[in-house]
Amino acid sequence: MKAIIIGATGLIGQNFLSLLEIDEYFTEIDIWLRKPIKIDSSKVKIKHVDFERITENEFIHADVVFCCVGTTIKKAKTREAFRKVDFDIPVNLAKLCANSNIQKLIIISSLGADRESKNNYLKTKGEMEYAVSQYNIHSIVFLRPSILLGNRNEFRLGEIIGKIIIQLLGFLLLGKNRKYRGIRAMKVAKAMLNIAKNNTKGIRILESNEIEELK
Repeated sequence: MKAIIIGATGLIGQNFLSLLEIDEYFTEIDIWLRKPIKIDSSKVKIKHVDFERITENEFIHADVVFCCVGTTIKKAKTREAFRKVDFDIPVNLAKLCANSNIQKLIIISSLGADRESKNNYLKTKGEMEYAVSQYNIHSIVFLRPSILLGNRNEFRLGEIIGKIIIQLLGFLLLGKNRKYRGIRAMKVAKAMLNIAKNNTKGIRILESNEIEELK
C-alpha cells in the first residue's frame, strides 16, 4: 500500500510518520513538504511542493492520503494566511484526490469545528470539512482531536496553559464532555493508522473521545 502525507513535520504528522515507517501494511510513503528535511528510511520519499499550486498536479497515485496540516492565526500572522493553510490546502487536496480517483482521504480537523461558529478558527475548520465533503471520494474521514498532548517543536503559550488545565481537571469531564479531555498526539496517529486499514465508505467524523476509544 502507498500513502501520501501532507503535514508530516507537525506534532501529529511526526508521530504518524514514525508509525508508518515501521508498519508493514504500507510499503511506500510520500511526504509533501515546503522545506527539505532529512529522513533515513528506504520507503519514504520527499516531494517539495508549492501548496498554493497543489491542484496543478494532474494526477497522483496512492491508496490513502493523510492531511495533518494546521497552524494558528498567531503563527500565520493574518486570517488570510491562516485560511490558506487550514482551509485551502485540505480543500485543494480533496479536489486533487477526487480527480485522481483516490479512494480514501483522512484529515485532521479540530474539536468544535462548525461553519456557523463565531470563532474564526472553528468556523474555518467547519467550512473546510463542508467543502471537502462536496468532492466525490469513496471514503473521507475527519478527526476532531481536543487539545493535543505531546512535545511540539514550537512554543505555543496558550496551548501549554490549556494542556495544564485539561490535565488537572480532565477527570471532571464525563459523559458527553469526555471529548474535551486532552488527547495524546500519538493516540491520534494510531487512530489514523487504524482507520486507514479499515474498509470505510462515505463521510465519517470522529470526535476526540471516539478517537481515544479506537484500538
